[in-house]
Amino acid sequence: MDTRHIIERIQEILTPVLDQRGLELVDVTLRVEGGHWILRVTIDREGGVQVHHCTAVSRELNVHMDVEDLIPVKYFLEVSSPGLDRPLKNESDYDRFKGRLVKIKTNHPVDGRRKISGTIEGIENGVLSVLLEDDIRLEVPMEDISSARLDYKF
Repeated sequence: MDTRHIIERIQEILTPVLDQRGLELVDVTLRVEGGHWILRVTIDREGGVQVHHCTAVSRELNVHMDVEDLIPVKYFLEVSSPGLDRPLKNESDYDRFKGRLVKIKTNHPVDGRRKISGTIEGIENGVLSVLLEDDIRLEVPMEDISSARLDYKF
């Protein structure tokens, strides 16, 4: 089963569905967990996502999935908000959350670090600027970021 193709098609299906509701797609994953296939769709919007948003997207996506029959095995669909530790996927995410705390994991060390925690200062030409707690500024190329999430300290 070509999960990459399936995810790309789901993203195409979701774009007009989410645009119509003022929502954005954060992530789509399709994987086996606990012996079951899980299709997980994460959505967001300014001001946060509520249960009725998830329900509406789930219903509409189910209709499209039934018609297109994209996934040839039994699966469970989950539609949810990204939560407090929202993943950051593209340059617009970093720009949107400028000034917020972030936790980053890199593919290659940046200034000797593969795990970086700090404040997003900005992004320009594919390079993220992060200010660490000790006032050290790191420049992290986007292609070196393996994962990034907002960080909340309580």
